[in-house]
Amino acid sequence: MALHAPVLVLKDSLKRESGTKVHHANIQAAKAVADIIRTTLGPQSMLKMLLDAAGGIVVTNDGNCILRELDLAHPAAKVGPLQY
Repeated sequence: MALHAPVLVLKDSLKRESGTKVHHANIQAAKAVADIIRTTLGPQSMLKMLLDAAGGIVVTNDGNCILRELDLAHPAAKVGPLQY
């Protein structure tokens, strides 16, 4: 059985990166998401006030609801069960 190189399908404007710079960027993206959700957890949790796509106000402490309303640009921030 011959081993074949994986086929990568990327948009023309995108490029594939690797290395410690990417690892640090992924960690920073995860920390940014964690900082948003952190205050909604625990016995002294706080509510977040969000504007939804229709311009309405949503008050919630549900992390899933908060992440659905965010427009996340970083791929590492989009990964996880909360974004499905």
